[in-house]
Amino acid sequence: MRWLDTLAVGIYVLNVTNSPLAVSLILFLRTIPMFLFGVLAGAITEKIDRRVLLLSVLALLATSYTTLTILTLTDNLRVWHLGVGVFILGLYFAIELPTRRTMIADIAGIPRIGAAMGLESTTNNFTRMIGPFAGGLLFEIFDIAGTQALGGALYVASFALILSAGYTKREPSENPGGTKPSVASDIMEGLRYVANNRAVAATLVVTVVLNIFGFSYITMVPVIAQKVLGLTAFPTGILMSAEGLGAMLGAMSVAFLAKPHRFNQVYISGALLFATCIVMFSLSTSFWLSLSVLCLGGLGVSGFGAMQATLIVSNTAPEMRSRIMGVLAMAIGAQPIGVLTIGFLAEHLGPSIGVMVSGAAGVLAVLTCALIWPEMRRKRVV
Repeated sequence: MRWLDTLAVGIYVLNVTNSPLAVSLILFLRTIPMFLFGVLAGAITEKIDRRVLLLSVLALLATSYTTLTILTLTDNLRVWHLGVGVFILGLYFAIELPTRRTMIADIAGIPRIGAAMGLESTTNNFTRMIGPFAGGLLFEIFDIAGTQALGGALYVASFALILSAGYTKREPSENPGGTKPSVASDIMEGLRYVANNRAVAATLVVTVVLNIFGFSYITMVPVIAQKVLGLTAFPTGILMSAEGLGAMLGAMSVAFLAKPHRFNQVYISGALLFATCIVMFSLSTSFWLSLSVLCLGGLGVSGFGAMQATLIVSNTAPEMRSRIMGVLAMAIGAQPIGVLTIGFLAEHLGPSIGVMVSGAAGVLAVLTCALIWPEMRRKRVV
């Protein structure tokens, strides 16, 4: 639904408002909770049962999508209703990332963390491929009602899956004296930990860079598809699926072939390839060239995505993982800055130029990170 919604909501808002900035604003509401609440969510997951937390937000999402479906079918849906819905979805992502990935790390253990996160990235990128494809098809046939109804069904299914997961409740962390640290102290301890850990700090800065200058381009794909390439919803969905296809193929390779001493290099190289492909996409006026470039960019996403959590977990003490995953969620939450910037540029200079400027800034920023943290270019000592 993350990727399906990006397409369906983007096309719907563009059709209603004819404004690229409005498309960016509505998707800004989906990404801002990660920045606002990511660190807090990471600290909270230390205090309560992670599985119960996931079940609670999944139930909220199922209710939200069901409500949106009813509003659509009764012809009462408004753009602000979608804004509320995508904000709730953003809250879920802020909570889900530190919670679910920490659960995966707990289950897999350090010896298998690279493979586990690679497989997690593979499933994520498979949905990144199939989501826009399904969204374009559903929107073409049933309009926004079809995509919202599917969302309700999928989150009910997700609730059932997490309910059946064999994950043992983790007791809240305590200090040696037996008293429970406050959420505020957990947050401050997590931020201090990042400041004193170069490997974690470098990973987080590259994450911020790519979310500001890289992933924000996705908000303009429906706009470029309609205004530059002349595509309807279904071929737009195929175009948006290309990145997911490349990312899925790449993630499977990373999961089974990437060696621990190469993790840093895979991470920084993937980020650079993705940012470069965004610039190439902005210059394309051909559907097939755009499709090919986004598929290649997906290979970069796979290296970046699989190694992101892997580097965080492998360089973080077990008792700090949830908190640092919360900081990672906040770093991912930097995307709203890019979303608003690219929307403003697209509104005044055109969507292609907006994407080109953002992608070029991303290339320069990743190269700068590689210079500041030369260890990201070298083999890791494991």
